[in-house]
Amino acid sequence: MVKANIEEDPKPGMPFNMIEGMMPMYPLIAIMGWMIVLIVLVLSAMFISPAIADYLSSAKGVREATFSDANALAHLAEAWLPHFKFLGLGFGLMAIAMALGTIAKRLRRMGKVVTYYMPESVRPAIPPIPKAVRMFQLSTVMGVMILMMTFLLGAYFTIVDVSTYFVGSSQAALNAEAVPTLLGSVSSFKAWLNPLQMIGMAFLMVGITIALIVIIGTLNTQNKILREFKQKS
Repeated sequence: MVKANIEEDPKPGMPFNMIEGMMPMYPLIAIMGWMIVLIVLVLSAMFISPAIADYLSSAKGVREATFSDANALAHLAEAWLPHFKFLGLGFGLMAIAMALGTIAKRLRRMGKVVTYYMPESVRPAIPPIPKAVRMFQLSTVMGVMILMMTFLLGAYFTIVDVSTYFVGSSQAALNAEAVPTLLGSVSSFKAWLNPLQMIGMAFLMVGITIALIVIIGTLNTQNKILREFKQKS
C-alpha cells in the first residue's frame, strides 16, 4: 500500500534502461569474469608453457629449425590470451560498478520511504537523480566495450597471422624463416592494442569511482534532510 503512493523515478531511455536492468545481475557477471580468468590460466598452462619449454629444451640450431612452430604458437597465444584475461577482469570490475549502482538505487528508495512518513508540512522534495549516475553507467559500459574490442581484434589478427604462417609450407626450416616476420606482425598490433586495453580499464576504474561518489553524495543528502527534519520538529 505504501509502495503504491511513493513516487517512482521516471524510466530512463536507451541505453540507460538496459544498463539499469542488468545491474541486479552483478553476481552472474562477476562469476563470468572470474571464469574467463580461470580459462586463460588453464589455456596458458596447456599451450604457452609447454610450447616455450619445448622450444627451449633443444640446442639453438635445432630451435631455429625443427621447433620453430612451438616458438610461433607461444607468441601467438601471448598475443590474444592477455586480452581475453583483461576482458574477464573487466567483467569483474563491471560487476563491482553494477553492485555499487544497485546500492545507490536502494539508498534512494529508502530515502523516499523515510520522507513519505514525514509530515507534509516538513516533508522535503525528493532531489533529482544526479547526472553522475549516467556518467558512471556510460563509463562502465565504454570500458567493457573497449576491452571486448581489443580481445576481438587481437583474436582476429592472431588468426590472420596463423593462416599466413602455416599456409604455403609444411617444412619446418621454411617456417623458421617466417618466424621473425610473424613476431614482427604480432609486436606491431600489440603496440597499440595494449594501450587501448589500458584505456578500457581506466574507463572501468573511473566508473567505479563515480559510483562511489554517487553513494557518498546520496548519504550526505539523506543526512542533511534528517538533520533539517530534526530541527523543524
